[in-house]
Amino acid sequence: MQLDHIVRRLDFSALSGTEQRRYVNRIYRIVGVIEQRFPHVAQPEQIRLKHVQFYRNVWLPAHSSSERTKAEHMRALGLLVRALRRPESWLGALGLRPNCYRGGRPSGVGIRKSRKF
Repeated sequence: MQLDHIVRRLDFSALSGTEQRRYVNRIYRIVGVIEQRFPHVAQPEQIRLKHVQFYRNVWLPAHSSSERTKAEHMRALGLLVRALRRPESWLGALGLRPNCYRGGRPSGVGIRKSRKF
């Protein structure tokens, strides 16, 4: 699956090259798992909420025992959802909506909104 236009929407300017590669590799892994389980998904635009819920609910717990690794994959999953320009309700359904009371640092990765890169 071609993800070049999706990865170009991500703004990694605040991250090092190593961190950029980690995020991109995780996104490719997520899409690869979705494509393997759902062969009819051939384009990133065909990814639906049920596909990312499968990744979060079924595949990730079966293939990762570390909570830290799960959290990193969930951050990458949230970036993928935002880069695909899906509705904000998807983040709530995946449990990725930020809690305004908890606070914390803002993310170092942004999403470019314009169509021009």
